[in-house]
Amino acid sequence: MTMSLGGNIGLGLAVAKARTLGRRVPLFVQLMPTERCNLRCRYCYADFGYRVREDFPLDNILRVIDGLSRLGTRFIMVAGGEPMMRRDIGTIVREITSRGIECSVNTNGLAVAERIGEIASADMLSISLDGTRETHDYYRGEGSYEVAVAAARAARSRGLRVQFQFTMTRSLKENFQHVHKVAVELGCFIGLNFLRPQQHVDGQVDRQREASDEELREFLHWLIAAKPPRLPYPRHMLEYVLRWPYPYTVPYILRASELKGFHPIPCASGRFLIAIDNRGDIYPCTKLFYTKPLGNCLEGDIERAWRELEKVECQACLDPGCNYLNQLLQLNPRALRGFIRLFR
Repeated sequence: MTMSLGGNIGLGLAVAKARTLGRRVPLFVQLMPTERCNLRCRYCYADFGYRVREDFPLDNILRVIDGLSRLGTRFIMVAGGEPMMRRDIGTIVREITSRGIECSVNTNGLAVAERIGEIASADMLSISLDGTRETHDYYRGEGSYEVAVAAARAARSRGLRVQFQFTMTRSLKENFQHVHKVAVELGCFIGLNFLRPQQHVDGQVDRQREASDEELREFLHWLIAAKPPRLPYPRHMLEYVLRWPYPYTVPYILRASELKGFHPIPCASGRFLIAIDNRGDIYPCTKLFYTKPLGNCLEGDIERAWRELEKVECQACLDPGCNYLNQLLQLNPRALRGFIRLFR
């Protein structure tokens, strides 16, 4: 996740104020207006291409955005599923940005190039790019690589920031170097994603594994040494992931008794961060979608839901992006210094 410099200064001031007053504020919100998807990715963590639950009604989404604005939200990430499958995605994005809230759209890139005008008011696109054409098309479908790169070009031509989401699958160094080359060419950033347990529509859960833990650690050591300029994570964030006490197929630690002496980065979920799915169910983050929700705002009353939100119980997270955000929300000096270097 990368915000504008002004957006992060505003976020920092909002965090400082909330901490001083001892308040909970949903500063960062992940919003899923649909779980429909037009791809059938081999490793999808939620079988989004096969889910059939209805979309979040537009009028209610607009009420939620209005309420989040009053609650003090600074950043909304519109995700899915594939949010570009909504014909009204432009309305949703414009409603967010018109209230001074920064907006990112997470997308596989399909339909972006031809519909870029509808989402041009967004601040950033986060586009999945898994590696070379061969690798990306293997996991996401033939022709999807060209579409993703074309989406990034279209977004950059409109002045939008673009972050490539690189899911670590196989041949990690080769695939990352390819994505980094494209990122340098287009002026983009890169985020790292671990494969997550796959929650099928029939209720079964698979632990996704491509590269071994040894290969992943070797790759992380290489990143620390190589310092690729388009990867925004500071060194200590990658070292934190290397100390993870479980296999990398375990994405989070829920209970303190399971920490095994591991010292976690405190999680901001439920205090400064929430995720809302297409049925209005509220979760600490997208990592916990399809578990027990903390509350619901399907009718649009997010302010009531926020007041009544159940307490979050989660100890530690593997995801580098989430941990970077957690440290920014703690006003951690090392994370802030890394962010300033990024925008230089």
